[in-house]
Amino acid sequence: MNIAARALVGLMALLFLYMGLGFWFSLDSRAAEFAIEASNALGRASIRADFGSFFLTVGVLCGYASWKRCGSAAAGAALLFGLALLGRIVTIILEGKAPGAVPPMVVEAVSVGILLWARSVWKQAQ
Repeated sequence: MNIAARALVGLMALLFLYMGLGFWFSLDSRAAEFAIEASNALGRASIRADFGSFFLTVGVLCGYASWKRCGSAAAGAALLFGLALLGRIVTIILEGKAPGAVPPMVVEAVSVGILLWARSVWKQAQ
């Protein structure tokens, strides 16, 4: 189980680091995938800062969690995904379900599940 947890969280690290770097260096294509646009340079900077930092932070936390089998880092990444999922739920409550709203919610929920599972596996291994 320990190896599976490390592998899954390690793969998550690579994916989310890639996504975060995409917001920094391939902003237009990455923003289009998320259906967001910037009207000026400040908007582009905000997308890079907010989306890039979110995914890079999650990627770093997942990488550290996987490398060190650190439950706290896994919990931190799970918290970020959980808050993102909560934000999507609030949007559905306030504005209704938008087309394409479900797939990101599934990714966030599955990520939370994997990270909390890995945290519990690593706690048991200590």
